[in-house]
Amino acid sequence: MMKKIRILFALSWTFIALGAFAVFGLGDDNNQDKEVVKEKTAQECEIPAFAKAIGHEELWLKHNGCPPTKEQEKSRKE
Repeated sequence: MMKKIRILFALSWTFIALGAFAVFGLGDDNNQDKEVVKEKTAQECEIPAFAKAIGHEELWLKHNGCPPTKEQEKSRKE
């Protein structure tokens, strides 16, 4: 009876270890997973009318990966 419990215990830890390996992997592969960040064009960052109507211009820019309007104004002056 004790031998069966040991085998069950060993199998459960093996499956837990394999599950952790499947989820987390071996090492730090974050460089491969990161997508290349490209600069958004002015046309892509144009705020739509519905966002302006509800006062969510800055939030829309943030969610769409565009720089905030304050930075846009500074970059235009330079």
